[in-house]
Amino acid sequence: MPVNYNKKKLGKKMKKTPSVTCPLIKDHWNDKVSVAKNLSNFGLTNNPSKSILTGFVNTQPQVQGEEIKEQNKKRKRVANQPQVVKLLEEQANKPTGIKQITLPPGTIKFITYLMDKYGDNYKEMTKDPKNVYQMTWKQIRAKIVTFKSIKAYEHLMPKPIADL
Repeated sequence: MPVNYNKKKLGKKMKKTPSVTCPLIKDHWNDKVSVAKNLSNFGLTNNPSKSILTGFVNTQPQVQGEEIKEQNKKRKRVANQPQVVKLLEEQANKPTGIKQITLPPGTIKFITYLMDKYGDNYKEMTKDPKNVYQMTWKQIRAKIVTFKSIKAYEHLMPKPIADL
């Protein structure tokens, strides 16, 4: 590890633009402009504390002679690229992918066996000799409900011999 550090190089590394991972922002990003300027061009903010007015704001105009001034009036920022915010909002409002529920093959085999043999009689399922984990009827019912919530669970059910 060197004893002396080059302060100029360290300063340049600190000012280096961050790597943008969002493809929408990455397409419109300008490397020649600062981060704060880029975000204000998109209509976003770098520091939310500065963009939101907090505390008392005098909204009544004060008259001084013929001149009217309004105090604490923030100037509106005009976004040069407002389409970026619209695209981000559209992306955020899109429905996300639903997680596919999966069960272990042994559990599927056990549940399908119980459903074939007993139907919806959960109390009889608890007395079955293959219920080696001694699950209660509510535990078995919960597994069956989870199994039925899987899309197209019928294809996991074993086919009767007559259909083959």
